[in-house]
Amino acid sequence: MKRAYLDWAASAPVHPAARAAAIEALEVLGNASSPHAEGRRARDWVERAREQVARLCRCSPREVIFTASGSEANALAVIGGSRAVGGRVAVSAIDHPSVLLAARSLGTEVLTLPCTPEGTIDLERAEAILAEGAGLVAVQVANNETGVLQPVREIAALAARAGARLHLDAVQAAGKIDLGFAVERAHTLSLSAHKIGGIAGAGALVVRRGSEPDPAIPGHQERGLRGGTHALVAIAAFGAVAEAVERELSARRERILRATKEVERIVREAAPDAVINGGGAERVPGIVNVRFPGVDGETLLLALDLAGVAASHGAACSTGAMEPSHVLRAMGLDPAEARSCIRFSVGESTTDEELALLASALEPALRSARL
Repeated sequence: MKRAYLDWAASAPVHPAARAAAIEALEVLGNASSPHAEGRRARDWVERAREQVARLCRCSPREVIFTASGSEANALAVIGGSRAVGGRVAVSAIDHPSVLLAARSLGTEVLTLPCTPEGTIDLERAEAILAEGAGLVAVQVANNETGVLQPVREIAALAARAGARLHLDAVQAAGKIDLGFAVERAHTLSLSAHKIGGIAGAGALVVRRGSEPDPAIPGHQERGLRGGTHALVAIAAFGAVAEAVERELSARRERILRATKEVERIVREAAPDAVINGGGAERVPGIVNVRFPGVDGETLLLALDLAGVAASHGAACSTGAMEPSHVLRAMGLDPAEARSCIRFSVGESTTDEELALLASALEPALRSARL
């Protein structure tokens, strides 16, 4: 049975460059922290990947700290960053759970920055909240559920006025937009390898000089900020795909944008009453979050899966019961409306055949999911 993989925001297919690097790195013997020749060879691989990721981020290689995931990078930035500077932590209501849960684990006051119905941080209300003072502000560059780009420049200015560090979660933005403007304004910035075509097991935190968080895992690796033996294969693949993505960023973005527009066309044709969440805001290409009025989202996902189309909610599932998305709820949707939403996400190698399969499957799936 033919399948259409339209869940790139959850995990992108492994890029050929990442696959090739991983296979080659499997032959490397040694621990990158060992002083012998084998260890030095392994360390060369790690440092090459550090340089490749740095070029993607428009930063210095020394500022790239490897982690095991984007979630770990967020936790290191939020927990370690807060402990380093003290004070209250401010997060947006639509942040990724790894940021929200990290902030709540600190035991200090957490300030919540509300968003508009289009899914962007409400700057006027954020200014009033941050005027009360904060030690750390954490926001996403692009939301993982809606793809909505946040007003990073304005938030950075508000954070600076409050005397706070700024952490940016760039996991969903990397490989879709140039990150230079974000890195220039952030004290820390997080990425995840498997979101851009690497393999799971590697992430990175860009740490600007003088903005070091307290270590989450004590150890001598990664400038003392993240202990543990390097995951050489995952890191090598991360570096290789970062280099490939950086080299072809403009063309890659155009391919993703074309596929995104086709998904939106298919949705409008199959369901004229459908609403694209955040559709009026600037978004990264690749993510289309749709509300289908009068439709049960979970049933729709199952029907699409049976027809060969993989999509997702963007909402957490707990003990088999779908909970309404905290992102969509923050945007003003009621629980029933939030449960009628699903997320399609595409990438640079999404094929016309996959999009054609969505076109043929969506309308029948909608009929079966009507409440």
